[in-house]
Amino acid sequence: MKELLTEPFLHNGNDFKEINTKDISDLLSLRPEQLFQPHRVSFYVIHLFYEGFGKHSVDFNSIDIKEKHILFVSPGQTAQFHHPADYKGRVLIFTENFFCRNNAQTQFLGQTCLFNDPLKLPYFCVDDRFEEIVNLFGFIQKELERPFSEIKSSIINNYLFNILLIAEELYHPMDTILDTHPYKILVSKCKSIANKDLSCQYPIQYFADQLNVSIRTLEKAFVEVEKITPKKWLTERMILEMKRNLVYNEISISEIAYTLGFKEVTNFTKFFKAKTGQTPSQFRENLQ
Repeated sequence: MKELLTEPFLHNGNDFKEINTKDISDLLSLRPEQLFQPHRVSFYVIHLFYEGFGKHSVDFNSIDIKEKHILFVSPGQTAQFHHPADYKGRVLIFTENFFCRNNAQTQFLGQTCLFNDPLKLPYFCVDDRFEEIVNLFGFIQKELERPFSEIKSSIINNYLFNILLIAEELYHPMDTILDTHPYKILVSKCKSIANKDLSCQYPIQYFADQLNVSIRTLEKAFVEVEKITPKKWLTERMILEMKRNLVYNEISISEIAYTLGFKEVTNFTKFFKAKTGQTPSQFRENLQ
């Protein structure tokens, strides 16, 4: 099976191999053929839009670009820039390895709503914190232009953490940072297990056993935190993964079906049509 188009982590121009930032216009001029078509990212991405208008897609959700807005894209998501890109902004990319240097940062990245739910798209106005975030992006850029050192790397790490903390507060102002409510942790762990391997199509009982809770407890946690049942979340997550794979015409529908754990292509087609109202082939044709 042909490998999916995955955007590589580019760090040309600086000595820091796991974090980088560029003006969106510069980025698009360097890789227009790749970025103006659907591509899967393998790292964390923050888009900060300064001014202008345009569109951007993440996992088939098209957003209208607005000034002073920020967008977060997670590893594994499918993104696409669209013509015309009549706007100004900046992109910041980083890896988990670069950010997670202590327990607090590891816990934050594992629980933050900015990155951990592929069914939700964190895109919002930063309003009166805009200049502050712009400055932090600028501080990172200046440090990247200097020769590498562990101290400079730690300085950049702190700037990045500040951006994420400010964004977390703006995105969920009523939530407590690093909320440790048992239900939130339970749901987060369940999603993590599911996202690691969607091909097995485990029943709800499997997740309950892995988390050492009852099905009733897991369902209660999901309904309270997500307002949907775990079965509903798993179904929507599977549909999203199907759509991500259908973007690539080089991969046959039968290959996608088998990769995602369907023993028969007909079952894959019936499942997809029942949930989306169209067959996989029709979905793929509408993308053209």
